Amino acid sequence: MASAPGPSFDVDAFLDSRRIGSLHIRVVIILALIMLVDGYDIFVVGSVLPAIADDWGIKPNLLAGVFIAQQAGLLTGVTVTGPFADRNGRKTTLLACLACFGISTFFVSFVRTPFELIALRFVSAIFFSGALPNCVAMVSEIAPKRMRAGLISVVFCGYTGASFILAWVLAFVLEPFGWRGAFILGGAMPLILLPIVWFFLPESIRFRAGRNPADPRIGGLLRQIDPSLRFRGDERFVLETKPRKEKTRPVTGLFRDGLLRITLLVWAGYLLAFLVNQLMSSWDTTIFHHVAKLSYKHIALLGACRTTAGVIGTATAGFVMDRFGATRSLSFFFLLASVLIGGIAFSDLGGTSGLILFTLTGYAMNSALGGLNAIAAITYPPQMRVTGVAWGSGIGRIGGMLGPVAGAFLLSGTPNTTTIYLLTAVPEALAGIAILAMIWVRRSAAARAATPAGAVEAIS
Repeated sequence: MASAPGPSFDVDAFLDSRRIGSLHIRVVIILALIMLVDGYDIFVVGSVLPAIADDWGIKPNLLAGVFIAQQAGLLTGVTVTGPFADRNGRKTTLLACLACFGISTFFVSFVRTPFELIALRFVSAIFFSGALPNCVAMVSEIAPKRMRAGLISVVFCGYTGASFILAWVLAFVLEPFGWRGAFILGGAMPLILLPIVWFFLPESIRFRAGRNPADPRIGGLLRQIDPSLRFRGDERFVLETKPRKEKTRPVTGLFRDGLLRITLLVWAGYLLAFLVNQLMSSWDTTIFHHVAKLSYKHIALLGACRTTAGVIGTATAGFVMDRFGATRSLSFFFLLASVLIGGIAFSDLGGTSGLILFTLTGYAMNSALGGLNAIAAITYPPQMRVTGVAWGSGIGRIGGMLGPVAGAFLLSGTPNTTTIYLLTAVPEALAGIAILAMIWVRRSAAARAATPAGAVEAIS
């Protein structure tokens, strides 16, 4: 005679009712460190590009293929790492990605030709793509609902904080050790982080519950949050939103149950935001040095100020969204960034006005990027969350490929900073309009009572 099933334990209700404790803090810190090294390794090539071009005796815009290959690798990677993580776990995916892009970044320090650099950056980028969506998914799956966007923003600070290391590299590493030293550092950091992730980062509780409600490891993780819990050993750990049982690819769920228009608008935001972000991160150093004739030390100052403001923006954006509404706040950040970028076009980049505008731009742009990842994470239910964030990020990589190409075009001929930054402000404004349109989608969906479970909070 079959034994009766054990009692059910509502994982969602428990996690949403808890205060922030030591497990939450540990997870947030480790995920922020992963984002830090991932951000450094993605953006390092843009920071040292002028030095590479000088070393090889070519014009910097002839290396635009490096950025295109990197974005193509990121786009290729998200089509694999997202569904893989939703099936096999966030922690497993993060470990594999850290190991692979750490090794491939280290080998960049040995390249001798542009083709070798392009090939290795493409390979590295395939594994870069797994870090961001898995980190965002993991923190969203342990955070209480009332603080979800805020904690996602805190984790995303690591990505923004990578610019601190890049500014330090420009100021203190580039001249004595050359551009190869920057890639040696980039290869070492993720490999050093591997044992920390292996031993101290737990797998997502919600992922385990969705995959196997009888998994005995879930009880141990829940007791780390509340030591007073006692389990018999035969509990079933259930989620409020039950995973779908049909055998469909997670990506198809992004267009079902009323999510089609929401997904398209989120993708539009990613596409335009990444276009601007990659244009500026890839070419700002070159624009400042070759067009504005600024010294590397002043460029490092601009980068440090923008990064400081960016970290503040990233850290606070989620809490602003939790307080004032995700859609309205995110749209405001994009539109503010557009105005500030337009202001840079008429500023003195070597003076106080340029420094102030560039700093405020860092705040607005990073608030928007962090908020965009928060919206993507809370839009989709657990069984497709990494896929949703990964595919949004992947669509963003298409914009990321267009950004460096646009930058190379703007730098051809006789470039000037006014034209470059005025044109750069336009897609940032369009991203704000796309996110604002989600309010109309919410109202339309509510009128038809067709908003799917798990998407309501993301479009409110």
